[in-house]
Amino acid sequence: MLYLLTAGIADAQVTGDLNTNSGNTNSTIDSGNVSTSETKNYNGSGSAPFSTPVPTAAAPTVMGGGGNDSCLIPEQSAYQISIFGRAKGSMVQDPACNRRKDARLLGTPQEQGGLGLQVSGISVMCDSPAIFKAMALASTPCPIYSLETGKLLVGRDGYMAMRSQPDIYVVGYASDRAFWDAFLKMGEELPDVLPQENSGPTLSERFRRSRRSNDDGAEPVSPDNP
Repeated sequence: MLYLLTAGIADAQVTGDLNTNSGNTNSTIDSGNVSTSETKNYNGSGSAPFSTPVPTAAAPTVMGGGGNDSCLIPEQSAYQISIFGRAKGSMVQDPACNRRKDARLLGTPQEQGGLGLQVSGISVMCDSPAIFKAMALASTPCPIYSLETGKLLVGRDGYMAMRSQPDIYVVGYASDRAFWDAFLKMGEELPDVLPQENSGPTLSERFRRSRRSNDDGAEPVSPDNP
């Protein structure tokens, strides 16, 4: 048994007589085929103005001058807007680093390449409000020079100078006024210094005695056994 399978759709229209013997030459044939056209749009790089991805601005690499002994900090920045970009690199000073190096140079003994000015080195470090507060809380106020006596004010005398003119002698007073007013008891009358039960030297005096003993070549004095 033979089966004939056909697929497809045919739509044909014939007008007139296809027999050439009839002499009719005005016959037309419509096959029904549909003519189609396909348009492909290319949207890739270069197909339209500004369609190509623009380059990204890269921040330059800035190397610190002076190596590890430098207080210069590199700063880099870059931004890109459409086809315009900008990159910048620069060096800035680190004030805290400069303060530490200046204090080390001033306070280091001359035999080790410094200037041997320890008080000056401490004064440089006391320019920081955090260090100034730490020194005051440790009962070792930062150095204050008195023109009347020609000496440095230490201990209670130093705190009294801070009380008299906190805007001048207290570093960071304006930004931390509540603390300093409470610490220095501003506006209050201070009582006289009460005598201590232990008549031995204070911790500061013990430290100074120990340093003098080392300088003189004698046996150092222990703070726990003066």
